[in-house]
Amino acid sequence: MRYILLSVTLALSFIGCSSTLTPAISEYTIFPSSFTDKSDKPLSEHTLTIASTKSIPSLASKNIFYLRESGESGIYLYSRWSDTPNVFIERSLNTQLQEKKVFISILPSTSTAHSDWILEANLDAFYHRFSADGNSQGFIDITYRLIDASTKRLISSKHFTIIVKAPSNDAKGGVYALTQATQNLSEQCSQWLITQVKQ
Repeated sequence: MRYILLSVTLALSFIGCSSTLTPAISEYTIFPSSFTDKSDKPLSEHTLTIASTKSIPSLASKNIFYLRESGESGIYLYSRWSDTPNVFIERSLNTQLQEKKVFISILPSTSTAHSDWILEANLDAFYHRFSADGNSQGFIDITYRLIDASTKRLISSKHFTIIVKAPSNDAKGGVYALTQATQNLSEQCSQWLITQVKQ
């Protein structure tokens, strides 16, 4: 009986020691960048709905993914996003468009109000990508479609590939690069939409 109690005590002590050795999980977020040169009035009288970004199931999670040149992919075990990449991208673009006043109004995908245009997106990549030369980058691949809500006609589409060099080959470096890439994407997409409203 004494041997059993000793074994249980040792097992519980081992479990307690093991749990203290597990690294804490770091959580990261991407804040929208503020645009200083704000417009006084809307560039367009159109209203826009930003539809929910579609992506493959793995990118709809809070995991931070890395991708190697060989095609091997994985997640950082002790690092994660505070939200999904889809949400970061939508929020960042929404902020850019609001501050630049590209449209008279921007509606979320959950709104029941009718808008003039709808912006759809397919996110195909949001990775910390490693190259054969030992460097790594934040890598985003996404396609946008601008649609007339009344006629369902495609007004224009645009494919973006954003690559930003990471300062280090770890989760922290990947987060930095993907943050910069997300902000760059918002800037380039907003400029594309500005071109569309001016036509």
